[in-house]
Order: sequence, then C-alpha cells, then structure tokens
Amino acid sequence: MKVVELTRGDACPACHGELKPAYVPTDEELRKASDRENPVALPVGADSATKEQREELGELHRCTTCGYVTRFAAAAAPSQ
Repeated sequence: MKVVELTRGDACPACHGELKPAYVPTDEELRKASDRENPVALPVGADSATKEQREELGELHRCTTCGYVTRFAAAAAPSQ
C-alpha cells in the first residue's frame, strides 16, 4: 500500500473531497462523556482525544464526503 503524505489544504486521498477539522468538545463535554454513572454522548464526529493527545498527534480532520480521517500537526502560532 502506498503511503500518502498529506498537508493542510490537500484533498482527501480516497475520494478527493474536502478535509475539514473535526469538532473539538469542551472540557465540560469530555467530563460528561466520561461520567461512568450517567454518560452523555459526544456529538457525532467529535474528536474524542484528550488535549494532550491532540497536542502530540495533531488536529483531527475528516472528509466531508467519505469520512476519511487524518491528523495534522497543530498550526504554529505566528511570531510577533
């Protein structure tokens, strides 16, 4: 299988659709989702990774057409 290197703004390698950032739940939503007694589901398509995981692995992006998922390193903050 061929390895495909993607960068922000590239089209989906599976169907050439648009890769859009996934919804990142708030700390409160993540807390409620991990409540063992009364869990509340995260919105469909939300990035369920912790803040630390997102910092390490990057932001989740999902194809709007076929659902292909990938992560891109967080964008560097502009220096002033």
